[in-house]
Amino acid sequence: MLNKQIVQSALQKIKEKHQEADNLAYTFFEKAMQNDEFKENFRQIKQAEMENAKAEVYGQPLAYDLPKLYSKQEKILNQIGIEPKAISPHYTCTKCDDTGYVNGLICSCLKHEINNILYEKSGLAKVRNNNFKSCDFNIFDDAQKTKKLYVLLENWCKKDNGYLNVLLIGKTGAGKTYLMQCMANKLIESESIVYFTSAFEMNQNLLKYHTTFDETKADNIALLLEPDYLFIDDLGTEPLLKNVTVEGMYNVISERMRNNKKTVISTNLSPKQIQDYYGDRVFSRLLCQTSSLVLNVENSDLRLKK
Repeated sequence: MLNKQIVQSALQKIKEKHQEADNLAYTFFEKAMQNDEFKENFRQIKQAEMENAKAEVYGQPLAYDLPKLYSKQEKILNQIGIEPKAISPHYTCTKCDDTGYVNGLICSCLKHEINNILYEKSGLAKVRNNNFKSCDFNIFDDAQKTKKLYVLLENWCKKDNGYLNVLLIGKTGAGKTYLMQCMANKLIESESIVYFTSAFEMNQNLLKYHTTFDETKADNIALLLEPDYLFIDDLGTEPLLKNVTVEGMYNVISERMRNNKKTVISTNLSPKQIQDYYGDRVFSRLLCQTSSLVLNVENSDLRLKK
């Protein structure tokens, strides 16, 4: 499960929406109950619902005309200036009625709230507008080649094409981070849970995991293992910590692959440098031809152009 605190914070926002809808409906219902005619009709409706339910269980004819009573209720509400629908809660999410779950599975509305928290935590909130539609390809050295790269990765975001990992290799300033931001925003639109982190921050989380021995240990790497998509920016810029960096990277990638979760990584390192820095096991995970899409991002430093 994702970091418990993040899930609870997101779920609390969903529950607040649920309570707001209940409170608003109850306010209108209380106002309607001040009308004697409505109050009596409502009593009759409840009695009719109960008696008709019993009749259905025992296969007997229905004793009450509920549609007629419902129609009368609407008429009374209109007469006293209350919209008939107002006395029933209207939840923001019609899938789960603002509970966060549908048949025990996480609802898209809860995923959305989780992503909002992850947006802030990972810094993506500042780059919400970085997307495939708004990209200006004229700033790149080879506009057509870059456009093909963007189309390829946009399509990767849209469908399952067999690649669990995407590795973007290129020099500093070539636009790898921007491209990853476009991918992350695209995936969030499709209701996937996405976490965007730097290699340095990931390394710090791995270190905390390695040095924690209480019940909070798993929380330190939950955000690396549980999201549908993990984005790791600038792999190779983090310090190489003994028994932490290489082992942690291998375990994260392997565990995510085992659970069919996808990982997108950017790096300034060449394949040979990746092998030298992280060893054969990590190298084989990241550059496996059957499970990894390895792409070169070739541009001169875009920051200098700006």
